[in-house]
Amino acid sequence: MGSEELDALLKQQPDVREFLTSTLKLSDSAYAEVRLGEHFKNLGGARIGPYTIQAKSLKDGRSIEVVLCTHTRFLDDNWKELPEDRIETASKIDEKLVAVLLQQPDEKRGKPLCP
Repeated sequence: MGSEELDALLKQQPDVREFLTSTLKLSDSAYAEVRLGEHFKNLGGARIGPYTIQAKSLKDGRSIEVVLCTHTRFLDDNWKELPEDRIETASKIDEKLVAVLLQQPDEKRGKPLCP
């Protein structure tokens, strides 16, 4: 995920965005923790949250990971949300930022535990 998409997610919660950008130097890209499989007719290969961003403290330069937890809605061509049993036919994705986690970098940790 590039910086424009990251900023669009962060702008959904302006106070959180302000706090993060005033205390951390965020990487220009993020790692999407979920990749949709080929069984998604129109979205196979698409990536969705949570997203992990590498960051450094502006105060002391220490590394930290910022995890953007999202709620994903799967939509049809008319931007209508699909029921759970039809999400594999979705043609669009809408993500809302629901939580931000800060954690120590650790290569052995699995997928972030978002609420």
